[in-house]
Amino acid sequence: MFPRTQGTIAMATTGSTTRTPATSTDVGTTADETSADAGGPLFGLALAHSAHRFGETLETARLVEELGGDLVTLADHPYIPNELETWTMLTVLAAHTQRITIASNVASLQLRPPALLAKAAATLHFASGGRFVLGLGSGDSAGSASFGGPRWSPAESVAALDEGIDLIRRLWQPGSPVHHDGPFFQVDGAQVSPKPKPSLPIWIGSFGPKMLAVTGRRGDGWLPTNAYLDLEGVPQMQRRIDEAATAAGRDPSRIRRVFNIFGQIDTFRPAENSKLLNGPVDFWIETLRDYRDRLGFDSFVFWPRSDRMEQARLFLEKVRPALVTD
Repeated sequence: MFPRTQGTIAMATTGSTTRTPATSTDVGTTADETSADAGGPLFGLALAHSAHRFGETLETARLVEELGGDLVTLADHPYIPNELETWTMLTVLAAHTQRITIASNVASLQLRPPALLAKAAATLHFASGGRFVLGLGSGDSAGSASFGGPRWSPAESVAALDEGIDLIRRLWQPGSPVHHDGPFFQVDGAQVSPKPKPSLPIWIGSFGPKMLAVTGRRGDGWLPTNAYLDLEGVPQMQRRIDEAATAAGRDPSRIRRVFNIFGQIDTFRPAENSKLLNGPVDFWIETLRDYRDRLGFDSFVFWPRSDRMEQARLFLEKVRPALVTD
């Protein structure tokens, strides 16, 4: 359904809100097609990346690709002792897949300075054949501080994310070396190569009104999580993004809306739809239709609580087909 290009890494291995879906120009200020924004809904899986699950993680990624899924993602919490380093694992995943999109969910700007992040993202995008999406957030201050990073206040987090995204995009554009002396980040003649082709989307993990406004002004996608919001507040959050996009001269329909869903597909727990989504296949189908038609989400990333391989099969073989054929 989504055109893909095989990259260097992949070729070397064997292994009631209504919104128009994102289209091939839905990449912010450019019109290049990206693998994650070629139109239509996306269905993917968030993977575990602890050392004792390393083999399972690779096997699950390959299974998602085999079942026709669109993307796999990894969280970025280097301060959690049992989690492997995210950027290294994203590269490993790109090397063990050929078609699916790989995304950070979400990279921490507190621990990954914009210039280095722009270089790393552009490199992974190039090496994977244009299959990378930069999911980005300001980061967790307590976790960042434990790893030697800054401890930003909420207001500083908003300002730093706004500044950081602008700097990343400037570094990705052709032209002269970039000089920047801002309140949070400084570069003196920085250059990033290769320039991302096709364009590299930035999906923003945001929740508060000011962060949502940054998403509308700067983002190619919104990437919230059910565990951290009130579902009844989502329509207002969507309007906040739309208003900020319109004020910035952008088309709100070009911002992809991707919902991280924590939960489990099974018949053993009582049906639940709040901070977790639990229940049988039919309940999942009905609920995701509501997320799409009423709350305005076009794409979904499933975070299973356990049994990722089996949950991936249920999600992609049972839930997804009912939604893509509506």
